[in-house]
Amino acid sequence: MNAIKILTNDQITSLAPAAGSLAPIGTVSSRYSFVPTLTAVDLLRDAGWIPINAEQSIVRKTEREGYQRHLIRFAKNDFSFDGERVDLVLYNSHDCGCAFKLIASVWRQICGNGLMVASEFANFSHKHIGFSPDAFIHSAGEIASAAGTIAERVDEMKVIGMTPDERGVFAQAAHSLIYDEPEQAPVQPNQLLDERRYDDKGNDLWTTFNVVQENVMRGGLKGLTRGGNGRLRRTTTRPVKALDRNIKLNQALWFLTEKMAELKNVEGDLSTVSA
Repeated sequence: MNAIKILTNDQITSLAPAAGSLAPIGTVSSRYSFVPTLTAVDLLRDAGWIPINAEQSIVRKTEREGYQRHLIRFAKNDFSFDGERVDLVLYNSHDCGCAFKLIASVWRQICGNGLMVASEFANFSHKHIGFSPDAFIHSAGEIASAAGTIAERVDEMKVIGMTPDERGVFAQAAHSLIYDEPEQAPVQPNQLLDERRYDDKGNDLWTTFNVVQENVMRGGLKGLTRGGNGRLRRTTTRPVKALDRNIKLNQALWFLTEKMAELKNVEGDLSTVSA
C-alpha cells in the first residue's frame, strides 16, 4: 500500500462534503431511511477496505448542494497485480438520486485510470430503506472474493492480439457509446486510439481498451464542431466530470471489452478446430 494516502473521515468530507451529510435533503418522503455515507465508510474500513480518494458531483440547483452524488474509492492490501490494483468504489447520494452502490474497479497505476467493472459479480446495490449493514459488508466481501477473477480477466485481455481492423471496430463501437449522434461528434473513432504514452503502443485488447478509455474520460482530443452559422470551428473534447456519466461510460466500455474478448476466444477455438 506504499504511496497511497489513507483518508480520515474529515479528509473525505473535505474532498466530498456531501459524504458528511448528517441528514437527507428536505424534500425526501417520510419513507426515506437516512443512512450516513460515513457509516458505510466505517463499515468498509472495519472490513479492511482503506479509503484513498473522494469526490462529488457539481450541482446545478443550489438546494441540492451538500446532498449530491459522491464517490469514494477504497483499496485493500494484497490486491495489486502486474501494474494494476483491484479497488472498491462506493457511490451514494442523499437527495434520493441513487441507492448505495458498491462497484469493483481496476486501477491502472501507470496512468491513474480507474476502470469500472461491469460484470454482475462485481456490482451491488443497497437501498437506504431497510439498509442492512450485514448485507452491505457481504457485498463488499463478494467484491474482495472476485478480485482474483478480475485479475485473471485482465490477464486474458493482455494476451488477446488485435488486428488494425479489429481495433478500428472497437473504436467505432466505443465512439457510438459516447456520442448519441456519432456523425455529429467532434472527433473521429480512430482518434480514440491515439496513445498518450509509450507504454500504450501495444495492440492487445487490454491496451486498446485503456487507450480508448483514457481518451474518452480525460478528453483533450482536437476536433471540429459545426457552429450555429454552419461553419466548422476547432474544439477540444472535455473530460468526463459527471460521476454518473463516468460510471456509465466506464462500465459500457468494460462490457464492450468483455464481449470483444469472448468473440476473439471463440474465433481462436474455431481456428483450433479447423486446424
